[in-house]
Amino acid sequence: MASHAATATELGHHHGEEEHPPPVIWSAKTPINLMGMLFFIGSEIALFGSFFMAYFFLRVVGDADYQSWAETIGHAIPLKVATINSLILFSSSVTIHWAEICLKRSARGWQAIWLAATLLLGIAFMSIQVLEYSDLVAEQVGPTKSAYSSVFFSITGLHGSHVLVGAILLAVMLVRTLRGHYGPGSEQHVGFRSMAVYWHFVDLVWVFVFSLLYLPGKISGDESWADEKVFGLTGPVAMGVGVAVLLVLAFGMPKLLGKEAPKH
Repeated sequence: MASHAATATELGHHHGEEEHPPPVIWSAKTPINLMGMLFFIGSEIALFGSFFMAYFFLRVVGDADYQSWAETIGHAIPLKVATINSLILFSSSVTIHWAEICLKRSARGWQAIWLAATLLLGIAFMSIQVLEYSDLVAEQVGPTKSAYSSVFFSITGLHGSHVLVGAILLAVMLVRTLRGHYGPGSEQHVGFRSMAVYWHFVDLVWVFVFSLLYLPGKISGDESWADEKVFGLTGPVAMGVGVAVLLVLAFGMPKLLGKEAPKH
């Protein structure tokens, strides 16, 4: 009887161990949190893609209202405002890149500074976009004006909501940075890297939004983007120079400071 009791106890003990599955062994080099962010961005690409498909459908159908709508957008939103606002958002990718470099160099003070700069640039972008909306409404170009207006406000509003969420997360990251929650180790800044990837994605989406929704009204019509001046330069040249400067600052500044940027 004792042996049977012992056997039952052992079986119960083994049975209890089987209730807890063995730990998962991840063979991928990408941290699971960062992998989750990448999958999330994949779903966001599908989301934005569906809205852009609606825009392309309207273009293919060849609605006669498109030309007048594009010229109205081009007139209501000045070239300088659209170009400068785009450069503001693109600049935020540079500042968050610098923040990540400072994180990997254990420069928490500079990390907080560049992170705060990223947050301020994001807020500035959203503020200018709100002013753009007010100007469009004043020109009686609201979301219900036409199918193109609905797509315009839907896509820009969707993108703006992502910038807003990103700004909130940046504020959380700034507080965590000041409290020393991040470290230079690869396992100590996975959350920071995940947020940086998200922010770069938001900036990349704006390239398509600006090119497809803002530029058509400036390429044709009386106020051509190629003729108007921004800081003394034509629109395309000003945007090209601005992007080139940002790329140099993003990837060349660490070398100019005499230190190689850490490898990702």
